[in-house]
Amino acid sequence: MNIFELMGTGFATVCTPAGFALMFVGVAVGIIFGALPGLSATMAIALFLPVTYTMAHSNAMTLLMALFIVFGVGLLVYLVMWIVIPNEPRSDESNEWGRK
Repeated sequence: MNIFELMGTGFATVCTPAGFALMFVGVAVGIIFGALPGLSATMAIALFLPVTYTMAHSNAMTLLMALFIVFGVGLLVYLVMWIVIPNEPRSDESNEWGRK
């Protein structure tokens, strides 16, 4: 099998109705976890790992990868809002920018 056949097989596995539904859930949860202070991508993966125990392997990886990849978008939402929360590591730079 060449690389294109393998990529086609992967896309066919992920692009199912269940795959798209899990991607939507992963994207929504990733944005929420990214935007809330104190929650990290590692924590999101750790909290959603037990949910994936009963899923098929491809569906579980679809959910976890969507959750992890979209976390950065939620982090941007958090930083754009310039939320200043004491003792939050992500707000240190926002504190400095806000004081200038």
